[in-house]
Amino acid sequence: MSTTLEQARPDLPYLKGPLPGPRARAVIERDAKVVSPSYTRGYPLVARKGQGAMVEDVDGNRFLDFTAGIAVVATGHCHPRVVEAIQQQAARLIHMSGTDFYYEELAALAEKLDEIAPGDVPRRVSFGNSGAEAVEGAIKLARSATGRLNLGLRVLVASTASCRQRRSGPLGTGAGTHLQPRGRTGCLVLA
Repeated sequence: MSTTLEQARPDLPYLKGPLPGPRARAVIERDAKVVSPSYTRGYPLVARKGQGAMVEDVDGNRFLDFTAGIAVVATGHCHPRVVEAIQQQAARLIHMSGTDFYYEELAALAEKLDEIAPGDVPRRVSFGNSGAEAVEGAIKLARSATGRLNLGLRVLVASTASCRQRRSGPLGTGAGTHLQPRGRTGCLVLA
């Protein structure tokens, strides 16, 4: 019956056997020899492909992705409109650093975000590719606004349930990684 269900409903979770499977174990062993241990993986998923809310591993097991690709695929994995937009952009220009050069689409996106954000206040947009960049950007903004290069511990505040980071600035502000045991407060004192 499980074979019939697997064939009829590829959009449902499906386990072929014990986890991790043989191909996943082989990849994990290879990875352990050459990839930095600073990558703190919480479970042995070796992803091969995704569609919508489902992720399939290298052994053909399917999982419901409750993390939305660590919060970067809110429309689901491989949404057709997102894939089409990526293909069109890649055919035109693959990368341009918005911190080094101007780019029309960057200004257009900032204008749109300003337009739809709540509140009638002047604002400026900062783009980043991770929570770590957001934290580091906030530290730089605080330094710029106060004129103080060394903020010390007096102005940084972070959550005890903050995201796991691999950068020195954000790592020192949050809690919940193997470098900062769970339960240790990530909040710093305001002065």
